[in-house]
Amino acid sequence: MEETVIIYIQSELLQNLDIEDSHFVKWIKLDEEGVPITRGAEARLEQVSSVTQNANVIVLLPLEQMLLTSVNTRARKQKHLQKAVPFALEDELADDVDSLHFALGQRYGENDFPVAVINKSTLDMVLDALSEAGIYPDLLTADVFGLPFRDGTWTILIENDRALVRTARYQGFTIDLHNLQQMLTSSLRQAEEAPAELNVYCCDDQQTGIKKLNLPISTNELDDCPPGLFADGLDENECINLLQTTYKNKDKKHRQVGPWKVAAMLFGAWIALSFLSVFIDHSRLSKQEKVLDAQIVQIMKQTFPDMLNVSADSARTKMEARLKNFMDTTSANSKAGFMELLALSGESMKQAGKVDIDTMNYREGKLNMNVKSADVQILDSIKQTLKSKNYSADIQSANTQGNTVEAKLVIAKGDIK
Repeated sequence: MEETVIIYIQSELLQNLDIEDSHFVKWIKLDEEGVPITRGAEARLEQVSSVTQNANVIVLLPLEQMLLTSVNTRARKQKHLQKAVPFALEDELADDVDSLHFALGQRYGENDFPVAVINKSTLDMVLDALSEAGIYPDLLTADVFGLPFRDGTWTILIENDRALVRTARYQGFTIDLHNLQQMLTSSLRQAEEAPAELNVYCCDDQQTGIKKLNLPISTNELDDCPPGLFADGLDENECINLLQTTYKNKDKKHRQVGPWKVAAMLFGAWIALSFLSVFIDHSRLSKQEKVLDAQIVQIMKQTFPDMLNVSADSARTKMEARLKNFMDTTSANSKAGFMELLALSGESMKQAGKVDIDTMNYREGKLNMNVKSADVQILDSIKQTLKSKNYSADIQSANTQGNTVEAKLVIAKGDIK
């Protein structure tokens, strides 16, 4: 075994990685047996680099920077999973899937896979900053996986004005301390199996802010917060490593090649590709255009076998006309049409308070909306208003970004199935 260094990049530093600032990362070093060698140390990234040589390097990022979710798929091979997961989660995400990186955890159940989703630009920024400081992580994951996990227990870390909650092996959320009580109440109400206990860790003698929840609450104060807790709670086999596919680590010796050699190789490759692209771009684009035209015609014929005289030029107009007719018929025959759900949800949002809608879609009698509000209590008020009118509202994927709570709201008539 080898020594391990755990580096914790906090939210405020992550926002300023590209500029010189006074923030320090928190880190801890463990010996081969997992016993801390250095506790509670804080330093700049470039200062930590000296202790990472020949060590297993673990970097923890704040959960606010990513989404933890899961997919159900029968795919088994890694290349098939990497292709299937983005399309399976596309409807849950506000951003274009091409701008996101999807990392998979170990399969659980029969066909379920945990997934961590992070913006590629954020991941690139972190890896560039680490590389510039001479730090090459073996494991890059969310800080929630540093909290101890035990079946039947939710673990909560109170740090400054932030609460980090681990509710299951691959699930958790983070929220500001002001909204923790409401979020816990809502999460407990929606949980398939409520925990038997809440295990709370507090930094710097902070108050938990948790009122009575009819659950046993174990409160622990930490002197070495939170690196000491992460060192005890982190299990590398029960977290999702973001360093997958194109971000997968190469051999450390290879990565320690002098920067000038890497730059020279990249420059040579760029020159070669530039010359080749001049000769092949026109031919490639022309062939691609013909292939796409043929695919358009083929899809139109498969979708609408009765449609005659289909061409790539007229396909869009004909497809829009057919879809409009289909949507009109579906709305008229569905149990709860789009306009009905939209009108009721709009009225409920107006009564509850200020709510911004980022995206929405309607499918199989359900209205899915990605919304933003000042706190979770507003979303819970919307849910209760709709419930009183025999409609259901399910709050999913709630996360706090600054002073804003972002969530996915699913609305339907009757119970959501």
